[in-house]
Amino acid sequence: MQSSLKKSLYLGLAAASFVAAAGATTANASAKSYAKAGSYSTLTTAAASRNVNLTGTNAIYTKPGTVKGAKVVATTATAAKLSKSSNGQANFRAYGVKTTDRGSVYYKVVSFDKAYRGYVYGGKSTSAFAGGLAAYATTKDATAPAAGDKYSLTADTSSTANTLFFKEPAWTNYKVGRAKVNGTVLAKTDAYKGAQFTFNKAVTTSREGETWYEISSTTLANGAKSTDLNGAWVKASNVSNPKADPAATSDNSIKVVYRLSNGNTVGDTKTFVNNGAKKVTKVNDVYAGEQNNAGQDLPAFAKAASNVPSGYTVTDTSSTQTPQYGGTYYVTVAQASTSKVDLYVQEGSAAVPFTVATSNKLTLTPTQQSTLLTGPTTDNVDLTALANAFHGTNGQTLYSATKNSDGKYDAYTVGVQQTVNANTSVKFGQNVRLVLVKGTAVDSLPSTTPAEQANSDFLN
Repeated sequence: MQSSLKKSLYLGLAAASFVAAAGATTANASAKSYAKAGSYSTLTTAAASRNVNLTGTNAIYTKPGTVKGAKVVATTATAAKLSKSSNGQANFRAYGVKTTDRGSVYYKVVSFDKAYRGYVYGGKSTSAFAGGLAAYATTKDATAPAAGDKYSLTADTSSTANTLFFKEPAWTNYKVGRAKVNGTVLAKTDAYKGAQFTFNKAVTTSREGETWYEISSTTLANGAKSTDLNGAWVKASNVSNPKADPAATSDNSIKVVYRLSNGNTVGDTKTFVNNGAKKVTKVNDVYAGEQNNAGQDLPAFAKAASNVPSGYTVTDTSSTQTPQYGGTYYVTVAQASTSKVDLYVQEGSAAVPFTVATSNKLTLTPTQQSTLLTGPTTDNVDLTALANAFHGTNGQTLYSATKNSDGKYDAYTVGVQQTVNANTSVKFGQNVRLVLVKGTAVDSLPSTTPAEQANSDFLN
């Protein structure tokens, strides 16, 4: 009897324990909570500024990942693979955002080939991409061919499958594809067979590492000029320069090596190739003014901006050397920096910051900018030459954007001596005070101002 009672009591306790445990499990399951996502917001910043790369630390979901019902679009493993892809199709564009009640930000993204679309965790702030994605530049600046160099197509122009011209380099911006002529994508490019192109800009795609050129002019095979493709892009591998140098040999070439004053070499070695027009040379022949197919002699080739290592400037082309074919030509360079220009205005005996809103800007040509504002960080800026670039033959004048109390537009010109007086031993890389002098006000603004003649972005 006692044994039976104990057994019944034991079974009763066990059953009670089981029920309690089951109840706890049910309670835990029902207590599981999901985040709630706030309202959807469309991102409105410039499209290219929203190009992103996945980091591979977070998956892509149909909804913010912590929201009930979110399903995986791409696992973290897939995201990691896409982040390292060598194809531009794996670039992503962020176009929307939601923030959960837990403060987590989820960006809605789409791959450039539209294969993946969904939400990725983006950190705790909408001020910058973080977490599962990062801002991404789909191209990097490259060196463009010389403005006067003419290139021809090397690709098959008769194939409908061979797309050559793009509005932007392929897969570098979302939904930006082939170039159009008169509103129509070119099915064939036979019209450009034998045409010659010049280029004004070059980029290299970040994933593929392919160089593309932006077309600045087109001369058709019949000699006619065409502007239909101006601004379009073509892959560098699809064009060639008929004036390209012949293959380099020890008989026709000289290596150009860049080095610092202490003898340490910097940058890549370049190769000058004699085109043979003046003289056919042999190894050990002394260089005697021969040129390459770009029309450059050896010193000009060595000083060309496309050859000098980035961030350096030539200080000595070692004119005492006697270069020989099959040998080496040494060029001394120094670290370079570009100065910025701050506008000041002369008031009495002092120069004070210029704060007047103007209708135009002062300008320098690219050559003037590179020669007057860029140089070795140990050298001084030639303040007189810089001021004269605005004051001299250009005669540039700044005009106020609004009328003064007399109903006229104030006019300002650069003062040469005032600029010299306002600066003390300014080195390249340091800011220069460019001082304006107020002149005679005018009743109306000129129809053409210097701002329309050249780029003036170097001014602060």
